[in-house]
Order: sequence, then C-alpha cells, then structure tokens
Amino acid sequence: MEEFVKRLAEWYQEYGYSVLFFGVMLENAGIPVPGETAVLVAGFLCSDAGKDFLGLDVSKHAFSLTWVIPITIIAAVLGDNLGYWLGRRFARPRLQSSQRFLFLTPQILEKAEGYFLRYGSWTIFFARFITGLRVVGAMAAGTAGMPWTRFFIANVAGAALWATVISLVGFYSGEYFPTVAKWIGRSGMIALVAVILGGVLFYYWRKRKRASC
Repeated sequence: MEEFVKRLAEWYQEYGYSVLFFGVMLENAGIPVPGETAVLVAGFLCSDAGKDFLGLDVSKHAFSLTWVIPITIIAAVLGDNLGYWLGRRFARPRLQSSQRFLFLTPQILEKAEGYFLRYGSWTIFFARFITGLRVVGAMAAGTAGMPWTRFFIANVAGAALWATVISLVGFYSGEYFPTVAKWIGRSGMIALVAVILGGVLFYYWRKRKRASC
C-alpha cells in the first residue's frame, strides 16, 4: 500500500487532476482500479503535510479541496452512469431473452429485480463505501432494470457524501496518513465481508421461515 501511495503521489505531481478523474470514473464504471485510494491521496495532497509528502514539488499541480471534491463527485457519477448503461444495454437484454450473461442467469435476474425494487436506492447509496460493491453496484442496478431517476438521485447523493468524507479524511490525516490509508482499505473489506455474511444469514432465515409455514 505504501509503495502504491508513493507512486500515485508521483503521478499526481506529473499529471494533476486527470489521475483523480479517470481513476474514480473507471472504478465506478466497473473496472477494479483503486479509485478510493486516489481520492484519499488527492485529499492528503491538499494539506500542508501532503505538500511535503516525500519532498515532492507540487508547484506544477497544486491540489485544492475546492477542486478535488467536485471532480471526484463528477467522475463518480459519470462512471456509475456508464456502468448502469452497460448493464441495461448489454446484460439485461440477454438475460430477458433467457440467455446467460457471464455468470448471471435469468433466475438471478428475477431475484435481482425484486431486490432492487425494494432496496435499490439504499444499495446504490451505501455501496460506494464498500469495497467490491462500489465496482459492480451501478452495473447491477442497470441489469436489474432499476428506474434511472431513482438510480441517479441515490447515485448523486452517495457520490457527494463519499467524495466529501474520503477527501476530508485524507486532508486531516496529517502524519498518520499511511496508517489511515491502510485502515480505509481494510474497513471497505470488513464492510464487504459483513454484507456477505448478512446476506447469507438473511437467506437462510427466509428459507427456514418458509419451511416452517
């Protein structure tokens, strides 16, 4: 992690905000790149501690939260909408015509439609904070046929909160940045494990409830 953070800081020094924009957009479009780390490092480089990080000369690309937060929001929303469109345009038609799409089946689509009908907005809002779900959430919503208006509102709200929180965490981490970066990554994985365990327990609870009826 520390080596990657150093490399990312060097990329920021060389290419500026474009690294942040494309890193966040690609991750949210469904490509597993470390977009959250990109936001965290960008926020850190806005601080005095970040400007002295590794002795880098950031005069070429001086970072500011005034730009980091809105760029992150825009990139996240664009990436998620691209992922949503890909799921709606390519995966959903195949599944509706009783064909498989990658590991998805028409039976899975039917369950996903019911899930996103009930919990889609909350899922899109909170998925951004969970490692793995941040990558596939938007595409899953498009595949399940979640109405775009509902998706967009939840998407923008989640993007705004996520961009602000992660940027400010990076900004205020100071000398503890390496430790903070490590724990941010771990917290996302912990959240993912918790979601998976919760889903498994809920599934078996529903199964036992139906069996007892």
